Amino acid sequence: MGHTIFILGTDAQQCRELKDILQGQIADAIVTSTGDALPSIQESDTVIITSEEKNTGVLYRRLLNKLEDQVHRAHFLGELIRLFSSSHQPEEIVEKIAAKSAEVLGETAFIVLSNDQDQLRLDAAHSKQPEPLIKVLMTAINVAPNGLPFEALREVIENKNPQLIEKLADIEMPAEIRRLVDKYGFSSLIATPIQTKEYVLGAFITVANAPRFFNEEDLTLAVELSDFTAIALENASLFSELQRSAITDSLTGLYNTRFFNEVLGREAARADRYSAPLSLLMIDVDSFKLVNDTYGHVVGNKVLTEIGREVEKSVRNTDFVFRCGGDEFGVILPQTTLDGALHAAQKILQKVDHSNILSSLGYSGAVTVSIGVSEYRRGTHYESLVAEADQALYASKRSSKNCARTFGK
Repeated sequence: MGHTIFILGTDAQQCRELKDILQGQIADAIVTSTGDALPSIQESDTVIITSEEKNTGVLYRRLLNKLEDQVHRAHFLGELIRLFSSSHQPEEIVEKIAAKSAEVLGETAFIVLSNDQDQLRLDAAHSKQPEPLIKVLMTAINVAPNGLPFEALREVIENKNPQLIEKLADIEMPAEIRRLVDKYGFSSLIATPIQTKEYVLGAFITVANAPRFFNEEDLTLAVELSDFTAIALENASLFSELQRSAITDSLTGLYNTRFFNEVLGREAARADRYSAPLSLLMIDVDSFKLVNDTYGHVVGNKVLTEIGREVEKSVRNTDFVFRCGGDEFGVILPQTTLDGALHAAQKILQKVDHSNILSSLGYSGAVTVSIGVSEYRRGTHYESLVAEADQALYASKRSSKNCARTFGK
């Protein structure tokens, strides 16, 4: 692939003559430029400067500034890649992107994302100067939905069209916003969609201060930054899903056995450290084999799922509910004494018994559970807590079933 030779100068006739001389000698493409706008130049290209002596230094400095800017932007994108590879939290990603963008784009930046109800929310905001940022946010809230160029933002979100407003002074806006723009010297605005192949996740907004005005190259960089952001958010979402699936039972959606041991070990250590109570429930479905033999495993799986839901509804948000394999469930109850755990167990018994699970699925018969309850003793291994809850569970199964027993009582 041939290189390009750029002839830069202030005398158009002189540039053309030099181009004609070179054209017959080499096969590379030749481009002349005599205006203020410099062409896009790659590292492998050749630059020839032809000008009157008094203008050469000005042109040369302009070229160096442009090349330095291109190198800075390339370095910026490289830093973004390293940032994305080191962070998996969406909140951290958007905050760092907003802050990082101020190095190459406007002094103030916002990242707006859509939630599950397609409502826009401000997820990150950054400004080199705190006062303008605070005033922008206050004004945006007070005059919403016209706090920002709302139509431009809606165009970005709904139609996936990047927007470049080169001169904010030339567009109509509410008086409150106009005063803000004039006071802090806001000159230009760019808004670009943060989008995957299928969805628009939100928008990136950057605002420049005078004397700088955004141009098409800035728009291109903002689009690249938005694309990087979309990739990073997708990767973070995938990572979160992988994390969730690693600790979640695929049938019931409850936590799994692997996570059970991790949480119980952690809570036992906390109970030791702070002399706090900790209790455990082990739950077993009564005569579950009969349910499977009578109605099949599909119905059996639905029964397990419904029992898991009833258990979750019976305990606090601070408690942990697990499917420990087969038809057995576990509930870790931090900050709970044996009496408190027994009360929670009785509540679960009533919930499951009164829910008429088989009837709700279109079948006849009753579904009940048996529960074993134990309380952690400081200085013991958390596996002792499990063994004691299992012993209490066996006592429940040997008696009347559909009941709860505590270890040692």
